Amino acid sequence: MPYPKVYVVEDMAISRVALITTLEDNKYNVVGSAAHADKAWLEIKEKNIDVVLLDINLSGDKDGIWLASKIRKKYTLPIIFLTAYGDSNTLESIKEVKPDGYLMKPFNNPTLLASLEIVLRTSQQKKEILESIPVHKSIFIKEKGQQVKIYLSDILFIKSEGNYIEIFQKDKKNIIRDKISSFLEKIDSEEFKQVHRRYVVNLTKIDGFSTTALIIDGTKIPISQSFKNFIKDFEKEK
Repeated sequence: MPYPKVYVVEDMAISRVALITTLEDNKYNVVGSAAHADKAWLEIKEKNIDVVLLDINLSGDKDGIWLASKIRKKYTLPIIFLTAYGDSNTLESIKEVKPDGYLMKPFNNPTLLASLEIVLRTSQQKKEILESIPVHKSIFIKEKGQQVKIYLSDILFIKSEGNYIEIFQKDKKNIIRDKISSFLEKIDSEEFKQVHRRYVVNLTKIDGFSTTALIIDGTKIPISQSFKNFIKDFEKEK
């Protein structure tokens, strides 16, 4: 089993080094660290991380709450706050970002390690629950910072545009950053068929077809040479 990957944000060099040493001595993989929130945010976006240890009061213009808000808007990454302040104002200020853990300084190593273990275990359990939910009826996509549910039965067809895909429904279009192959794995539905390197169609929405194209809701969708057998199979099924 790979060691859990931790990112540390702490502006006091001595405390940061002590944290990293403790983590590495206990089989955690520290994949990065920073003293400032803006630098941490740039690195977190580029790394594969399991949990963030985050000091609330950081030097500079941006504090730990700013960073936690940025993380929350884009990732489901667990966050454990570290702080020397336990007053009501501090507690009130972190409510919106909903940290997964909260450690008061000074804390001892057993407390730190126990908190990490609990947070990581809870995160894994949540992930397993989400993965166990059937995805053949609907899927969540990220739109304007929110997770939006789309019913697969409402999807007409999907078009690839480089690193993005366009999801066409009757009266709207969603654009998300993804690949067609990855999206097909997520929806895991036999009703969807890739008929062109750039197009996936919902078989139940086909209004007409020829040997070169499909018609769905008035849109003509090309069929690649490599997908010609699809038409033959589709005709047999009909």
